[in-house]
Amino acid sequence: MVNTVQFPTLDALMAAAGCTAYPARWQEIFDTVMADFDQNGCLCTDPAYYDMLHEKYGVLNRHLDVFKEAAVAVGKREPLARLLALLVATLRDREHVSMDLKEFQQPRSPEGTHDLAVDMLTGLALFAMVPYTAEKIAPRKLPAYISDYILQNCEMCVDYYRARYGVPGCNLITWYQLPIEGHLFRVGRLEIQLCAKFRGGSVYENGRGERVTLCHDKLLHRDGFPLGAYGYTDETGSFEATLTATDTAYIGYPYLPNGHVATNTVTLLKSEWRQILTNDDPVISLHIPGGGGLSPAVVDETLTEAKKVLATYFPDIPYKAFACSSWLIDPQLIQLVGEDANIAKFARRFTPMAQKSQGNGVMNFVFFDPDRRIPTEDLPEDTRLQRALKQHYLQGKVIYEMFGYFF
Repeated sequence: MVNTVQFPTLDALMAAAGCTAYPARWQEIFDTVMADFDQNGCLCTDPAYYDMLHEKYGVLNRHLDVFKEAAVAVGKREPLARLLALLVATLRDREHVSMDLKEFQQPRSPEGTHDLAVDMLTGLALFAMVPYTAEKIAPRKLPAYISDYILQNCEMCVDYYRARYGVPGCNLITWYQLPIEGHLFRVGRLEIQLCAKFRGGSVYENGRGERVTLCHDKLLHRDGFPLGAYGYTDETGSFEATLTATDTAYIGYPYLPNGHVATNTVTLLKSEWRQILTNDDPVISLHIPGGGGLSPAVVDETLTEAKKVLATYFPDIPYKAFACSSWLIDPQLIQLVGEDANIAKFARRFTPMAQKSQGNGVMNFVFFDPDRRIPTEDLPEDTRLQRALKQHYLQGKVIYEMFGYFF
């Protein structure tokens, strides 16, 4: 290795590594991490480390060779190896990791090229946390299918990246903090995320079981959609949705069945309505992995099993509802795919709540084009869903990622 004097400052190292945005806090740990690197190197650049992890934890069943090859490639590039050491130190500091990653923008290969060392850099860092995760979830004595999914989840970064760019890589280091903490696993058809929070408003229920969801703390377009969303950028007539609680009533802007927000307020008398859910209340967030249907029977079976798992293995983690943020919740889909389609039946489980969106979820998860490199007219039409969505986008419309909930 070249002596650290070649990179005397954090800024010099980041410039050499091609990293354009990084946490200010790294200034505080730079000298310590670099001194340790000079003495011990970075464990994640040793291919034998991944053999050890796989032998002990069974975590690399499909892409062991990719990780080992990437480790060697990074080890040959000192700036990247030192950046990797900083990332490992960041991931191990669980108190600051969330804020640090918000300020971090990983290096990327130039457009149209593939540099394995660059593209896999953050994927390598994730595996420094496997022992931490294994130790954290061990006391829960989870069934093997759950603990295996948690520990093996980070390997999926290669599948996700390859499906979109055709080469191995990782660009979701923030997302993978969920399995690192043991907060993401799969039951049946769905992924279950622990420790999520409700957002977007408050839910009220009366004695007849009727519910009203009031929006608050959002700036809205004059048509009742979040200002700044695709097609809703004109500030003329925009307004802020506020919630007022008097001694006798709640006054606010209700969500409509299509997920938009009404432009007039309603008054809910406290003598008739009680709040049952509000911002920051704990919820279980649901995610929908690709590669399977959403028939009502399958989803019902999954939810029944999920409730049992939560009660048995996570009794200390409270939740008030199930929630989801997805393009699959946009009521427009029901018109596109038909009332009887399983996607429509899944969407109708949720009360939809519009959130600021550019309609990129469809591009990412249906067309595998998150960067919108493919012109809309050239999008594939291999399935009925792709055909319907392509026509929708060709008309200048989008499917929005919406937030939704059910009890």
